[in-house]
Amino acid sequence: MLGWTTFGFAGLYPATLIVPAAILALLALLYRPWLYRDRAPSALDVWMIVTLGAIALQLLPLPQLLLDAVSPAARAVWEQRLLRVPSLLPISLDPDRTWRALAAAAGSFLVFITARRLFAGGGVRLVVRGVAIIGMLLAAIALAQEATANGLIYWRYKPDDEGPPPFGPFVNRNHFATWAILAIPMCLGYLTAHSSVHRHRDGTLLPWRRRVVLFFDGRAMALTTAACLLFVALVMTLSRSGLLGIGTAALAGLLLRAGRQSSNGRAIWWIGSGAVAVVGLTVAQLNPATLGARLSTFRVSAGNRMLIWADTVPIVRDFWLTGTGAGTYLTSMLVYQRTSPGWLYNQAHNHYVQVASEGGLLVGVPVALGLVALTRAAWRSLAADKSGMYWVRAGAFCGLCGVAAQSFWETGLTMPANAILAALAAAIVLHDPATPARD
Repeated sequence: MLGWTTFGFAGLYPATLIVPAAILALLALLYRPWLYRDRAPSALDVWMIVTLGAIALQLLPLPQLLLDAVSPAARAVWEQRLLRVPSLLPISLDPDRTWRALAAAAGSFLVFITARRLFAGGGVRLVVRGVAIIGMLLAAIALAQEATANGLIYWRYKPDDEGPPPFGPFVNRNHFATWAILAIPMCLGYLTAHSSVHRHRDGTLLPWRRRVVLFFDGRAMALTTAACLLFVALVMTLSRSGLLGIGTAALAGLLLRAGRQSSNGRAIWWIGSGAVAVVGLTVAQLNPATLGARLSTFRVSAGNRMLIWADTVPIVRDFWLTGTGAGTYLTSMLVYQRTSPGWLYNQAHNHYVQVASEGGLLVGVPVALGLVALTRAAWRSLAADKSGMYWVRAGAFCGLCGVAAQSFWETGLTMPANAILAALAAAIVLHDPATPARD
């Protein structure tokens, strides 16, 4: 499901989501996560369900008096967009987009609870290995396409919207960076867990041939290769938000490692060797002056985003209670945008601001409380895990921290491929194993 969505233009086009949706429905019917162990819904589950209900309320047609009471500016926007406005109107300014947003949010929630149920019986390592394989293929395609495709996806398809050239199957290279931010720490976390479990324990010195065999095992090489290729591809995107996100993930990893006593020297050697390879590959592919010039334009980029956020403030003020409807940022900008004539802002370049404008308090409050519940549950899960699985959980958690930081600058989680990977990462962090993992 993750691979199909990722390579299918990251799920941007609805037609590419038919097969993943069918797979998800089949998994949900087989595992029935809502019945698992008669488990009472957690606070996170409750707030996610409330969020879905709030988005559904935005689609409910309301009579004029009620709509004017809860969203006074909505009818005026409708009148500017349509010649004739019906008497019954929903809160959403674009119901079709909100329906799609509701389906995407519900699908992500279903991925999370199904994966959490599946991981209770095992399979976390298998899924992370799958992520590593997908990541290697994704990075290889993206790097080759960047060098030879002249702005076409898969050397053939031209994106519908004009803008920066795509990167791999992602129309927006910043959204590719979101996928990499989630996957790289996940691979490195598994690498650390694998190296910790398969180390020699009794302190005796093994023959050098045996030490070489233990060091150069295929799984460690595959995980390191995947992380290195994804990191090189991430740098090649020249995404400033991507570099911020992976830097935040690295900082979170250092903090988690500082609070955990463990012997994982082989993992450190592998990560260090990978870092050297990353530097060499990046210098071979990218002129450091180009990267420096890109980073030096931060002030210009920040100024552009300030203009977008300034145009978003009136939306938040007029729709503070109910929002304009999930997925309707572009629609609201048809009326509210005042800067940059000739360009239409299709995203707020800040996921938190975009949720505030599209959801108001109706959706924004349960989203915020859900984030708090996720953070608390993740922290408890990490603190309670004394097994080798801790490092896999920690890697997934670091990826989520990195995306949370990147979301101050981008909206990468609106892409279905990124939402699925984030849901899998959350399930890895929070799953409750039926049998203890190896120490």
